[in-house]
Amino acid sequence: MAQVHNAEVKESILKIKFKLFVKNFRKNWALFKESKMGMFGLWVIIAFGIFGALSPIVLNVLDPNIYDPVTGLDARILSSKYITDYLSTQNLVKGIEVPTAQMWVYSFMDKGESFKSSMENLVRNSQYEIMTTYAPDALRHLLDTIADSYIPAKERMYFQNSISELVEKGIIKFSALVSVKDVGNRDKFTFQNFSELLQKVDYKTLAVALSAFKDSDEVSRVQLWFRSLNRDRPEIVEEFNELLSAEYSEEEVEEAEKKVLEVARGLVSGSSGQQLFVNSDTQLAEVINNSIVSVSDLINAAVFSLIQDLLILGYEDEEISKKLEASKFNALVEIAKSKLSDLSKKEILEPALKKAKTTLSAIEQELKEAGVEISHEDVEKFLEIYAGMELAKVSVDIGTETRAKLENEIMEYSEEVHKGYVYEMNKIFKDIATARTMMAKLLNNKNVPDSYEMLGSEVIKVISDPITSLMAYAFSGTNKLQKVISNIENSQLDDFRRLDIVEKLKIFENKEPIEAVNFLIGKGDIDEEIYQKMIDEHKTYLENSALWDKISSETIAQMEPKRVEWNKQFAEAKLVEIFNRLSLTNKIGVAHPLPPSKWHWLGTDPIGRDILVQLMVSTPSEFVLGVLAALITVVIGTIIGTASAYYGGAVDVIFMRIADLMMLFPSTAFLIVLSGFMTMNLFKLAVILGLLGGFGGITLVLKAQALTIKVKPYIDAARVSGGSHGYIIFNHIIPNVMPLSFLYMMFNVTGAVFSEAVLSFFGLMKVRMSWGLMINTVWSSGYLGSGNIGAYWWMWVPAGGAITLLCSAFYFLGRGLEEIVNPRLRKR
Repeated sequence: MAQVHNAEVKESILKIKFKLFVKNFRKNWALFKESKMGMFGLWVIIAFGIFGALSPIVLNVLDPNIYDPVTGLDARILSSKYITDYLSTQNLVKGIEVPTAQMWVYSFMDKGESFKSSMENLVRNSQYEIMTTYAPDALRHLLDTIADSYIPAKERMYFQNSISELVEKGIIKFSALVSVKDVGNRDKFTFQNFSELLQKVDYKTLAVALSAFKDSDEVSRVQLWFRSLNRDRPEIVEEFNELLSAEYSEEEVEEAEKKVLEVARGLVSGSSGQQLFVNSDTQLAEVINNSIVSVSDLINAAVFSLIQDLLILGYEDEEISKKLEASKFNALVEIAKSKLSDLSKKEILEPALKKAKTTLSAIEQELKEAGVEISHEDVEKFLEIYAGMELAKVSVDIGTETRAKLENEIMEYSEEVHKGYVYEMNKIFKDIATARTMMAKLLNNKNVPDSYEMLGSEVIKVISDPITSLMAYAFSGTNKLQKVISNIENSQLDDFRRLDIVEKLKIFENKEPIEAVNFLIGKGDIDEEIYQKMIDEHKTYLENSALWDKISSETIAQMEPKRVEWNKQFAEAKLVEIFNRLSLTNKIGVAHPLPPSKWHWLGTDPIGRDILVQLMVSTPSEFVLGVLAALITVVIGTIIGTASAYYGGAVDVIFMRIADLMMLFPSTAFLIVLSGFMTMNLFKLAVILGLLGGFGGITLVLKAQALTIKVKPYIDAARVSGGSHGYIIFNHIIPNVMPLSFLYMMFNVTGAVFSEAVLSFFGLMKVRMSWGLMINTVWSSGYLGSGNIGAYWWMWVPAGGAITLLCSAFYFLGRGLEEIVNPRLRKR
């Protein structure tokens, strides 16, 4: 009976509390409605909440992936107005120089990575002759173009992935040791390997073998290892060093090298963790020259990634799977299968099929452009030709003699692989010859690229000539040319105030475009002599050049002179086409930054994304961040403030001094520094802001409120009745402090949103999308430093306005609640 009675009493108390809550809520709601600021803030917050909640629906309807550039929807991208009115100075200058720079990079694409590095230095040195002021990033886009357009280096990255995986799976077996001095290369030969080597080869033989390399770093390391293994026998160490310095006949050295290398390779082949590197032209050349792996291994690596796409198609066409299993590449099939996801699930298979078909279709088109027509349904032949093409791409810059050695081995391996190699290499040679012809006309010097280093900055200066010539001709006699000139002259960023380009625009005005422009629109005439010279150099070391004789003669026969009939309308259309091509491939850092239209109500940003969609996607994140940070702040601040007020003494002194320090603490600067040591995401930022705020000024305010409650009679009554400290704090003081805590929670939301905006603006947040990141995109693309930011208002006003409006809404809501919490502020 007693238990039933207690339950009834408990239930009745809960009902009373609930009724009191409802009564107080109605009373306070009536008071709150009288505050216009509070109601305005509440309605704005509700509107933002609905706006953010609709984002998943809108994303599915409008744009499933906000990172997809918007193409072909707005007619303005097909107009030169896009260039004159909607591009920042930064992107305008990039658009003028990048098309020619891409061709320039192609002109030395077969010269090797050391030559590429010298061209990068040429760019860095040229900026001091081109720019009138200190502008460290003025030619950064040219350095980026070199990195992006130097195809062999990029292709070798993918090739390296395949090589590494096949080595790991045991398909490719090799010895990393090329020379006897590699026993001192710790990337190839470990200290443990060296210790085992000395057990099988006497140190005298080792010294003779290494004597030819006694001044190398590797031999210095061998001496160090030898001394470590013979600490207690200094006389042997001294003898070993003397033997290294002695002179020996070629026969003695050769015999010793052979013995040491044979044993050393046996030790390495039995060890795990070996790596084969082909990332650079020198590494690949070393692999080929020293036959570290067979040509069949290289071909397997070249086709490995494509086998996965064919396996995916095999789920739809079993015939492809059967042909793949019966091909000479069947050893790769099981490994490729292990990398695939569970294709029995429809949601995985459908996108995988779509991607595989797109990839194979693109390869078939690439083969066709190179002169080979074949379908992926002819599996083995298709894979062999593709392997040849891939090997051509990765080996174009490894040197004529090494490249010929690779081709000779390919010829012995397979006629189809050789065919793919030759046709693709010829296509690359043709592209290089086109680029060299263009640069030869710009520099009035046929000795390209060998003359680049001698000509110095002249090479970089002419890169802007073709597009400025085309632009000056297309815009001559209109205010469009003056807009472009003003855009560059008035740039607030010194890096892109290119007065040399302005001068050329004035010089080229009313003149027909220079001949080099023809190459940018695909109508340039290749210099037959330049092309033939490349072919002749390549054939020098080939064992059989019959296929090259055939394909080169066909290529030359197709080199018919092209004539371009220029008029301003045609020139303007080609100019827009060049800029749009760069935009869509994101080579100049922009896609379609366009103002509001019927397709995009708030316009698109510098990389072509819909701004309205970005605002919607960002809103839930901003809400969660603001509320979570404020909640943590209030919880910590309330507990610490009430504890300080209730206990006093040392507890009060400690927490109040911490609060004083936090109030003086530079939070924004601390967050910027902290983001350099850790990956900052929304949750981490919310926790950090909550901790900083919770131990800060809010503690002082809530402590003051708790002190007024502490002296109330019901607190003394609770203490006399036997209530514990915790009971009194959590059941009497904190509930009465909560209204003020909730009020300050509203104010803390604004601080959290502003902090996130600042960090995102500086690019320090790991977040998919936020309002601060939207402004960062505009800034990094040069639109906030153009000297006319009002012309690009749609790119920064929505995000800035959203931050201001949401923060203002929470502030106004807080002011409305303050009138309820503090009756003295209430209107009478």
